[in-house]
Amino acid sequence: MSGLLTDPEQRAQEPRHPGFVLGLDVGSSVIRCHVYDRAARVCGSSVQKVENLYPQIGWVEIDPDVLWIQFVAVIKEAVKAAGIQMNQIVGLGISTQRATFITWNKKTGNHFHNFISWQDLRAVELVKSWNNSLLMKIFHSSCRVLHFFTRSKRLFTASLFTFTTQQTSLRLVWILQNLTEVQKAVEEENCCFGTIDTWLLYKLTKGSVYATDFSNASTTGLFDPYKMCWSGMITSLISIPLSLLPPVRDTSHNFGSVDEEIFGVPIPIVALVADQQSAMFGECCFQTGDVKLTMGTGTFLDINTGNSLQQTTGGFYPLIGWKIGQEVVCLAESNAGDTGTAIKWAQQL
Repeated sequence: MSGLLTDPEQRAQEPRHPGFVLGLDVGSSVIRCHVYDRAARVCGSSVQKVENLYPQIGWVEIDPDVLWIQFVAVIKEAVKAAGIQMNQIVGLGISTQRATFITWNKKTGNHFHNFISWQDLRAVELVKSWNNSLLMKIFHSSCRVLHFFTRSKRLFTASLFTFTTQQTSLRLVWILQNLTEVQKAVEEENCCFGTIDTWLLYKLTKGSVYATDFSNASTTGLFDPYKMCWSGMITSLISIPLSLLPPVRDTSHNFGSVDEEIFGVPIPIVALVADQQSAMFGECCFQTGDVKLTMGTGTFLDINTGNSLQQTTGGFYPLIGWKIGQEVVCLAESNAGDTGTAIKWAQQL
């Protein structure tokens, strides 16, 4: 019948009471935004391809300026598709690929280099060297001896710890060793470090908020999930100053608001979460023993281990799933990083 309004038109003409939430996911392949109403229905969406750069064999980077433009664009496009206004948004939650990082000038906000992706292999020789080093052998032996006397789960896990290229840790060491501009900034305490969530939060708040959450921090290889803080042992071992690392907050937290200049209104930022932990939560894997398998750019198998970290072997490692108030959910995870590449290769045969 003529005169009837479509759903977006109806929403646009409803009283401007707030009631919609933005869910942003910055993945390894795409960046997408969904607009959810109070019933958790998707009202509008937008997606763009993440433009990975390959400046050298084995190197994988993302241009932060391009990512920022895409981030802002998908939000505007999704809100437009939903037929609502920005002042109807009551919250923004951000899920991101993990362990991809950047460093930037604390005073100017300018980045020193592109994002170094979790898929990047530039630190592979550092990883091999450290894992085979005498220092690591001494570290493992010391932890085993101490575990024998204390039966500490933390020391048992430390005795099995190895570096990988997926972790942020040695890729950050590579940057510190090879970019004199970053070295100088660190010495002058004028350097900020962050994974994608931290950098986006910093950009969205025009530099007023600098933080990460427990799920993202726990995937860097620099975090102690038993003490729920950055690891003094690991950072001391590889000479990364603790002062370089951002404060760690709850996954669901008041992270401040988006600066009004960006979207015309301040939008509360209410959650930061790593993508695999986000998928675990989204699949309602809330009970101890629940299992989630994600097959995307990589394959990730996660097991909910409740509120305690388990002594893990056989390729599993402990992570923080999320922290909401007093609730801490722990995971055991194993992964294979090249699933998406293998599938694309098979499709081209």
